[in-house]
Order: sequence, then C-alpha cells, then structure tokens
Amino acid sequence: MLLVTSEVMRYAESTAMTAYKADEELLMEIVATRFTDKIIEILGNTREKMFLVFAGKGKNGGDAIAIARHLILEGAKVSVFLIKDKDEEFSPITQLQIDRLREVCPSSIKDSIPEGIKGDFLIDGLFGTGFKGELREPYSSVVSYMNTLDIPIISIDVPSGLDASTGKISNNCVKATYTFTLGLPKLGLFVYPGAEFAGEIHIINLGFPLERFVKVEYELIDENLIKLILPSREPDSHKGTYGRVGIIAGSSNYPGASILVTKGALASGAGLVTLFVTPDMYQMLHSIDPEVILYPRENWTDLLPDLSSLILGPGIGKRDASYIGNILSMSKVPVVLDADGLNSIVGSVDILKSSNAPTIITPHPGEMARLIGKETTFVQNNRLEVAVNFSREYGVVTVLKGARTIVSSPEGITYINPTGNPSMATGGMGDVLSGLIGGFVARGLSPLYASILGVYIHGLAGDKLGKRQERVLAQEVASEIPILLRSMMDN
Repeated sequence: MLLVTSEVMRYAESTAMTAYKADEELLMEIVATRFTDKIIEILGNTREKMFLVFAGKGKNGGDAIAIARHLILEGAKVSVFLIKDKDEEFSPITQLQIDRLREVCPSSIKDSIPEGIKGDFLIDGLFGTGFKGELREPYSSVVSYMNTLDIPIISIDVPSGLDASTGKISNNCVKATYTFTLGLPKLGLFVYPGAEFAGEIHIINLGFPLERFVKVEYELIDENLIKLILPSREPDSHKGTYGRVGIIAGSSNYPGASILVTKGALASGAGLVTLFVTPDMYQMLHSIDPEVILYPRENWTDLLPDLSSLILGPGIGKRDASYIGNILSMSKVPVVLDADGLNSIVGSVDILKSSNAPTIITPHPGEMARLIGKETTFVQNNRLEVAVNFSREYGVVTVLKGARTIVSSPEGITYINPTGNPSMATGGMGDVLSGLIGGFVARGLSPLYASILGVYIHGLAGDKLGKRQERVLAQEVASEIPILLRSMMDN
C-alpha cells in the first residue's frame, strides 16, 4: 500500500483538483460526506449520539465543521468548539463552513469549553497534515483536555500533534481511537511513535485517482504485495530447484546462533542448507536439525559454485574487518550480513562498497548506531532517514529491525512492515530472520523481495503465537513459518 508524506499529498491533491477541475469547497463537501458515511458504517446509528467536535482555524477545522453539519443532518447531537489563538483568524474556507453551520444549527457552535462536558464521541479537527514541530497554546492545553475525556476520538487525516511525514509527535498529541485519513495513507501514521497515537486507521476515498500523481517512495507491506512475491512450488521440482543456502555463523561461545540461523533458512523452504563450522563446533551442534549439512568453515569456498545465497555473521564473534571484506569480495551470490558481521566492520563500513555481490544488512538499532557513529536514540528518532541514507550511500538493502521494521532499497524505495509485536523481544529472533531472508534469496527472490517477505512472515508468525502466549521464542517462530507460507499459498 502506497504511503505518502504531507508534501507529496499536497502535490497530489492540488494536481488532481486542477486536472479534474474541482475546487476546495467541493472537496470539503466530499470529505464531509464520506467521513460521515464511514462514522455510520463503524459506529452504526448516530441518531441521538453526542459528538464533541474540536475545530481549528485551518482546513482541518473546516473539514471538522462540515462533518458536524452532516452529522446533524443524520440526526446526531453535536457541539462544536472553535479553537484558535485570540490573534488568529479562521481561514476563508473554514469561516464559510462556520457560516453554513450557523444556518443549519446555530446552537451547536459553542463559545467556550464548559467544565464537565459529556459526549459519546469526539472528533479531532485541530491540525492536519501541515502540522510540524510543537503544539503551542491554547492548542496544547486543549489536546490534553481532549485526551482526558475518556471517550472514543476520531481524528481527521492525522491526530493533532503528529507529523504526517515522519511519525514524530509534539510535546502533546491526540491519542486517537480511529484515524480517518483522507485520500492516501500518510507515512507518519504507520511508523512509531506516530503509530501508537493513530489508533485504527481507515482511508477515506476522495474520488480522485491521487496515486497517478505520486512517485512511489514509501510502501506499507501488505497481503497484496506479499502475494505478488510469494514463491511457488512446481510439480516437477526437486531440492536443487529451491537453492542452497550457505551459512557462516556461530562459534564455540555462541553455538545457538548457528542453530537458529539454520532453523530460519530451513523455514524458508530452501532446498539445501549448509552450515560452515569451525572444528570446535561439531560436538556442540548435536541439537541442530539433521537436514543441515555441516562443512569445514576454512574450506567454504569449495562450495561457492553451488551456493545460491550466503548468510554471514551471527555468533561468529568480533573479527577483523578484512575477514568480512574478503568474504564479501569473494562471494558471487547475495550475502545477508548480520550481528557480529556488522559489528566487525564498524569503522570500516566502506567495505560494503567493495562487495562483488548484492548485500543485505539486518541491523537492530544499536548495531545501526555503531555503523554510522551515532547514539541509538538518534537512530530511533530518525529511523526512516537513517535507513534510506545508508542504503543509498552503500548500495545495500537495509533491514532496520524494531517496531515497524524498515526495508530500504539502494534506489531509495522504502517499505514499512506492520507485523510483529513485543512478545517477540527475545534472544535469537534476529538470527531466525537473517536465515529466513537468506533462504528466500536462495529460492530465487531478489534481495529486496526476500527481505520484504522475510520481515512480514517472520512478524506474522510472531503475531499468531503472541495471541496465545506472553512471550515468543525464536525457534517457535521458525516452526510456525512453514505453516503460514502454506496457508498463504492456498489463499
């Protein structure tokens, strides 16, 4: 699903209105009609329900007031609170909506917010996609008050106080129960912290093909995209059809990492999985799946002609950057670089530019911070920008893990993953993911598509398990993935 920034949305809306000879007043009536229809669809009968409508001075406030008028015509009770600084003026289109509401129901417009107001639902129309920065007074106090009323809040386009382009929130932000976003879904609603404040998101179709006027930069990974890239199995295939994964992972200190990576690779449905081991690892791998082939690590290049993908890093310990660089330069197949593989190139990240094969990196925020020489808080506060810039500069697919994992391509197209949950915050989860992505590459998917499918199905397995247990283990996720792949192929 296409996601847009506020700037892109403004351009698309303006271009579409010009192309279809529509004006702002007509668009506002379309918004009000379809917004009201969506309220009725979700909430049922609105007759005799009390809606508290908070409207700001701009276009978002105009939308709110127009919606209030339509709700009144549907039999609802409405109180509209006009919020602005004493030195501000309502925009002309908003003033027009105020005048129209006065003609229909003048008593609905309130001069002030009384103590102890009661209502069934609240409509937030203070700020729309143009908001950036911090809420000032009187808006900050009003938002605080709205959040204390303990009734469902429906935000128009985006919750007031949320940056539609980045997901960053102000010092205060409306905590919406529903967000009815207009035209095209806004990026900031789907990344944290914005996603925490957006509630249940619904898209209000404005009747214009806005996507025609948009260059795709951001996408939400959804079932439609997954079905397009999901690999299939042919009746006359054999194990060689589905590729061979090579894995350089684990050590005497971290044998579990190698086990979990192989479980992830096996879960992908790859034909063969080979783990390259050091001499002291053999006796530690008694619990590894019998389907996994063990091969001396020092001789890994012997099998290079037979490999379809290579996974490098989990549990190998800190190595010289040259060790990683040599493998990247020698590999003729896509490489998934994770964990210790990433930590080993800190300070020598340009090694990635000398890779002779497509490279996927799968850092968690701490690893990403070390790669770029920043604090983890910087990465978390700028996840989109960090992932996009790194992919472009180093020519890699970046999988920046965390809540709403980001997958960014070297060309600058960025995908947001909606699956996954806090129950998955357990050790080894990333090892399974890197194995899964490497396995999908071996099955013939491009590094980008393998990463998209990997993060989505990995999180989906965690979501299914998280519904019935408080914590989810990495090996449980690996076991659930083949079942999910089968069900998705059948649907």
